[in-house]
Amino acid sequence: MSVAARTLLALALVASPAFAQDVRLQARLDKPTMVAVNAIVDSARHAKLPTAPLVDKALEGAAKGSEGPKIVAAVQQLSLRMGSAKRALGNTASSDEIKAAAAAIDAGVSVRDLARLRAAAGKRPVTMQLAVLSDLIGEAVPIPTATSLVVQLAKSGVKDPDLALFQRNVRSDIGRGADPTAAATTRARGLVLRTGPAPKPSE
Repeated sequence: MSVAARTLLALALVASPAFAQDVRLQARLDKPTMVAVNAIVDSARHAKLPTAPLVDKALEGAAKGSEGPKIVAAVQQLSLRMGSAKRALGNTASSDEIKAAAAAIDAGVSVRDLARLRAAAGKRPVTMQLAVLSDLIGEAVPIPTATSLVVQLAKSGVKDPDLALFQRNVRSDIGRGADPTAAATTRARGLVLRTGPAPKPSE
C-alpha cells in the first residue's frame, strides 16, 4: 500500500461523524476520500486556517478524475503550506493573505522570505504583494530577484493599485519579448523612484 493510500485510510479511521461536511464533497467524492478530506478540513478549522481552499482543492481533483489518495495528499499539502504561511505572516494574517502566501510557497518562495515581506510591509496587508510575487515567478523572473523586488516595493509603501499596474506592465513587456528580469527590475525601479530607493535584485 502506498504512503498516500495509508494516509487516506488512517484519516478515514480516525475521523468522526462530527466533522463538518461540505455537501459538494459528499456529491463528488467517494466516502473514504470524503471522510479523509473532511478530517483535514476540520483540523485546519481548529488551527484557524482558511478551509474553502481545501474544499476547492478536493473538488478540483475530483473534476480531473484523480484517485482518492492523490486528492487527499494534495489537500494535506495545501493545508501544510497554509500553516507555514500563517506562521510566517503572524496570527493576525487574513484568510486572503494566508491563501496568497500558500500560493507563493507553492511557487518556490521560502517561509523566511515571506516573513521578510511581512516585515517590509509593516501593518499593511500583503495580499497584493504576494500575488504579484507569485505572478513574477510564473513569468520566469528568478525567485531571488522577484522576492527582492517585491520586498523593496513593500518597503517603499507602493499601494495596491500601483502594484496591479506594475504587474500588468511587466506582463506586457515580457509578452513583447523583454527579458523577464530586466522588465521587472526596470518597472520596479521606475515605480519606487517617487517613494524610495531603487530596488536591487539578488544575483
